[in-house]
Amino acid sequence: SYRPHFSDKLKFVPMPVKPGQPAERFIEKFDNKVRFFIGIQKSRNEFKGTDILLKILLRLEAEFPDRCVVKKVENVPFNEYCRIMRDSDILIDQLYSPTPNMNSLLAMSQGLIVAGGGEEAPYALIGESKLRPVINLLCKEEEIYETLKDVVLHTERIPRLKRDAVDYINRYHTPEMVAEKYLDFWKSH
Repeated sequence: SYRPHFSDKLKFVPMPVKPGQPAERFIEKFDNKVRFFIGIQKSRNEFKGTDILLKILLRLEAEFPDRCVVKKVENVPFNEYCRIMRDSDILIDQLYSPTPNMNSLLAMSQGLIVAGGGEEAPYALIGESKLRPVINLLCKEEEIYETLKDVVLHTERIPRLKRDAVDYINRYHTPEMVAEKYLDFWKSH
């Protein structure tokens, strides 16, 4: 809404995320059993789509018990949430968002894969043409199921996706880079 009158005052700047210290064992080594993580906030369940996502994850876990496990947490303190999340491979987050949010970016900084909002427009906004660290989940249940099933059946891609997640954070979201973007924009005006 500001573009017609204030376009010179508009600039996209990514959110800052302190890069984590992902242990190599989380990125390079993988035991072929996908550990999905989903955080549930009962008051925001339908808003975030976690009701649908959880149903799909439980279906996958029932069909492939030797290939995946679902870690579900509900309304836990943030530190505990982060500890449980770090021991996972894939964070399932935000079905209705076109781009990764802070929760997703935090997970990616730790070497986790994110499945959620990963539409093309946000990548274009930052000028990224190759790196696609987020497994984009569309809003149709069967498509989501097939997308996640494909990951469960092709785990050889997991180390590369984890590495891509960390590279993405280091390329676009470090606090120093974000601060520099704000300063550059401020100085140019």
